[in-house]
Amino acid sequence: MEQLIYNLLSYINNSLEKDINHSIATSLLEHIDQIHDYSLEMVAEVCNVAPSTINRFCKRIGFKNFSHLRKSVSFNVDPSTGLETDVVLNTKAFETQLNENLAVIDSIVDEQMNHIIDCIHHANKIVILGFEKHQVQALELQKKLFLLGKYCECHTNLFKQINTLSDLTEEDLIITISIEGNILAEDFAVIQKIQASLGKKLLITFSKETAHSKFFNDVLRCGNMNNKAVSNYTLLRLFDVLEDQYRQKVDKPKLV
Repeated sequence: MEQLIYNLLSYINNSLEKDINHSIATSLLEHIDQIHDYSLEMVAEVCNVAPSTINRFCKRIGFKNFSHLRKSVSFNVDPSTGLETDVVLNTKAFETQLNENLAVIDSIVDEQMNHIIDCIHHANKIVILGFEKHQVQALELQKKLFLLGKYCECHTNLFKQINTLSDLTEEDLIITISIEGNILAEDFAVIQKIQASLGKKLLITFSKETAHSKFFNDVLRCGNMNNKAVSNYTLLRLFDVLEDQYRQKVDKPKLV
């Protein structure tokens, strides 16, 4: 459900005018805890539009159709509230999980890290895809690389992210951040766009699953799935490491 909420909020935040799609996004947010029970006809009635308009809007924000959008809200839902449950860790558990993830980062072999740094350095154009709660971390990576002379595109709007992929060449690089891999499910249009893109593809994830590895040239695992509650902090540490390695590559001093 988190990805749907982010997509809807992003669409509203980036809308230049309050058109019919803005109205649909607002209505879906207002009924977010009921969507899993709605049919296409029911949600069309709630939004006061035709069913075909709903399906077009779903495609616009990254879903195949309303059925796939509805399916996305079924992950980790609290039946009493209809909302996803977040894990809140005490200090000891937080430190334990973070340290375990840091150990995973430290175990990344030099050969893989050097290869990724080379891909970033030689890429003509870089697109960073950050999903769900990790969009802020994606922007942090964008900033770090920019300060080292490497500009990357990092749109917070999923529709813009997907559209950008169509213009890439074999000289370009896609950095995809998907901790659990949910965004890579067939329910989301983004995996099809990633697969079809000509650019080189790097996946940053916690998942050990190899189901999606065939779509990527490199898979960088930086944590354990059991420790996803500290994924935000883990990514920041990983990006610190990438920044340091890239700085050594380009021999550029750190800005104070």
